[in-house]
Amino acid sequence: MGPILVFGHRNPDNDSLCSAVAYAHLKNRTDASAVYVPARLGPVPPESAWVFERFAVDLPDEIDHVHTRVRDAMTTDVFTVRPEQDMLSAGRLMRERRVRALPVVGDDGSVRGLVNDRILAERYIDETAVVGFSELPVTVGQLVATLGGRLLAGDASTVLSGGVAIGAMEPETMLGYLKPGDTLIVGDRRRTQPMALEAGVACLVVTGGREPEPDVLEIAERTGAAVVSAPHDTYATARLVNLSHAVGAVMDTTVLQVHPDTLLADATEDLVDSPHREVLVTDEEGALAGILTRTNLARGLRRRVILVDHNELAQSAPGVENAEVVEIVDHHRVGDVQTAAPILFLNLPVGSTATIVAERYRELDVDVPEQMAGLLLSAVLSDTVLLKSPTTTPTDVDVAERLASIARVDVESFGMEMFRARSATVAFSTERTVESDLKEYRLGDALVAVGQVETVDAGSVLEHRDALLGHMAALAEARRYDLLMLLVTDVVREGSEVLAVGKTRIAERALGIDLSGGSAWMDGVLSRKKQIAARLVEASGTDR
Repeated sequence: MGPILVFGHRNPDNDSLCSAVAYAHLKNRTDASAVYVPARLGPVPPESAWVFERFAVDLPDEIDHVHTRVRDAMTTDVFTVRPEQDMLSAGRLMRERRVRALPVVGDDGSVRGLVNDRILAERYIDETAVVGFSELPVTVGQLVATLGGRLLAGDASTVLSGGVAIGAMEPETMLGYLKPGDTLIVGDRRRTQPMALEAGVACLVVTGGREPEPDVLEIAERTGAAVVSAPHDTYATARLVNLSHAVGAVMDTTVLQVHPDTLLADATEDLVDSPHREVLVTDEEGALAGILTRTNLARGLRRRVILVDHNELAQSAPGVENAEVVEIVDHHRVGDVQTAAPILFLNLPVGSTATIVAERYRELDVDVPEQMAGLLLSAVLSDTVLLKSPTTTPTDVDVAERLASIARVDVESFGMEMFRARSATVAFSTERTVESDLKEYRLGDALVAVGQVETVDAGSVLEHRDALLGHMAALAEARRYDLLMLLVTDVVREGSEVLAVGKTRIAERALGIDLSGGSAWMDGVLSRKKQIAARLVEASGTDR
């Protein structure tokens, strides 16, 4: 099923990104049975871009979903054949490797078609007569190779395009069945052999490993016919002739083809509706990447994931409900993610997920590299607002100091530099300010969303107050939010300006503020989770 993806929530914040990268690093150090790959579910926040560049760490790739793809279920170790190979070679390979189908690929690796047991049966098992060469010509050389025989006369490049007959009758009777250009399979029949050559056969196949008399070979030289000695008896030789055709001449060129990133559900629907038992998986250049069979589908494989900094379906990747969640590392309330079996669920009441990850390094006795320490420290400081948020615990403070020592930075100065980078690297955007860190909550029948932007200069954000409220109103209508709030948190003044649209009475009752003017200042409010969301949930009388 490929690597295990480690990712945070949608609209990732710094804690979500850094924790995913560091935890994937830790898992790769402590679990050799799998490969762990960090990922992200959205754009990179400015402070995260700064931090990753500061410590020379590659940003995780963005993913759109965790639905099972064809590449997650396909077989990659695929045996193939070339178009010029004969059907006998293909049949033997299928038997040896115990497969039902073989992709046919050219010298450049591109897919040309498919040969399977059905086609093989049609050419061999189900035939009641020897198949001729009139519709599918072969060369003498191909025939010799398939029979494992010896060419005693004639040219290997000669093309045989006539019928095929078996010389089991009296010679005079046999002549009535032969036409010029045919191939005759015959045993040690000394009268039949020269008469057939004189009648114009293009190829004489002598079975049992026998060789004709010299006079027969002289006739063949004179008439331009080929003479082949086959080591098998006449019956076996006749059956093998059916398999002398090139794979490229009989392959199925209508077989389904899909891309590795095609959703498995879509490929499954196509495969079930088709007469084929397999789908060829090809890349953008048409080269073979794998094969998807009905056996692959029957295994019911799912992508494996680790969730960090969240444990609610609404905040996770599309398709996570059908994925296999193998671990969760989080510091939020317990959500609605369900698993089929027990898993490692690390959920602690600390200020950031990065704190849990850092503690996990210590518990597993793994040294935190300087780069990972820098990422984790930035995540702790961003989620606890420089350790000033009410969510900050003594564990967060201890972890921050330990990480700062490893990363060789000062906690306060590094934190302030990071927060300044948040607003200094990009131009202001109302859409990004409102939506980049937006979380949804269900309060009874009401759907509430709360965004947050943390800055060292709240005034530079609030000068766009009217534009922010206008965008919030449009977003609330589009997404059917009953209440949409934005916290503009000033880490220097240690408080937040709360902007709200929609059913603002919900917020006014829960927070004890007046939002009639569109916004209100809340001194000391730095934590969305503990000081805003928790009070909204409590006031609504629900635990969701």
